[in-house]
Amino acid sequence: MKIIAVINQKGGEAKTTTVRNLSYILSQKKKKILTIDMDSQGNLTTNSGLLKREVPTIVDVFNGNKNINEVIININNNLDHISNNMAMSDFSLFLEKSSGWTKILKSAINDIDKKYDYIFIDCPPALDFATYNALGVADGIIITLQAEENSVEGISDLIRSINMIRDKDNENLEVLGIVITKFKKSTNLQNQFKELLIQHFDNLIFNTVIRDTIKISEANYNHKSIVEFDKNSNGSKDYIALSKELLKRI
Repeated sequence: MKIIAVINQKGGEAKTTTVRNLSYILSQKKKKILTIDMDSQGNLTTNSGLLKREVPTIVDVFNGNKNINEVIININNNLDHISNNMAMSDFSLFLEKSSGWTKILKSAINDIDKKYDYIFIDCPPALDFATYNALGVADGIIITLQAEENSVEGISDLIRSINMIRDKDNENLEVLGIVITKFKKSTNLQNQFKELLIQHFDNLIFNTVIRDTIKISEANYNHKSIVEFDKNSNGSKDYIALSKELLKRI
C-alpha cells in the first residue's frame, strides 16, 4: 500500500482536481484506491458526489466516535473515499500542538483494512494540522503548482518544510514530483516560469503538464472526473499521461 499526499501551501493549484482524476483513472486500471479529504473545505468530498454535511468524516475518527473503516464510502468498484467538512477546523484548533498531534492520521490508518494499492490524501492549502498529519503518514508527495511567480516562489520553502518533516517524523517521505497545472502553452510568461522550474528542480518536474481547459472546471462542477466527463478532452489526455508517469516513478 502506497500513501501519496498531494500538497501546496497555496490555494488554486489543482490539488483536489489532481487527486480526483488520478484516483479515478487508477481505479479504472483495476487498482484499489482510497482517497482521504484532509481539507476542511471538503471540496474533494463534494467533487466525489457526496453531501459533506450529511456523511461521516475523518473528524469522527479523530474524535473517537468511529473507527476509520466505518467512515469509508464507496464511490465505484475500486474507489473508496473518506470525507471532510468544516468540523475539521474546530477540531484542529482544539487539538493542534497537543501531545502526538502530528500522528493522529497515522494511528488511524493503521486500522484500515489492507486492501488498497494506493491511498491519495488531498491536503489543505496550508502547512497546518491536517497537512502535517498527511506528511507524517505519506510515502510520497506530489506538489501541484501553476507556472507563475507567486506559485514558484514558495516551492523551495515547501521542500525545506518537507525535508524537516522527513528528518523529524517520517524518514520514508519522498517527493515523487512536481506537476505543473492550468498551463497555458501560448503564454510566453508561463513558458518562462516552466523553464525556470525545470532549471531549479530538474528531475522533480513531471514531464506531463496539465493544460488549462474549461472542460476540467466543467467536470468538477458536474462532480465527475475529466475522463468520465469528456474522455477525448486535453484534460483527460493529460491526466491519463500523468497517471502513467506516476506509476513509473513509484
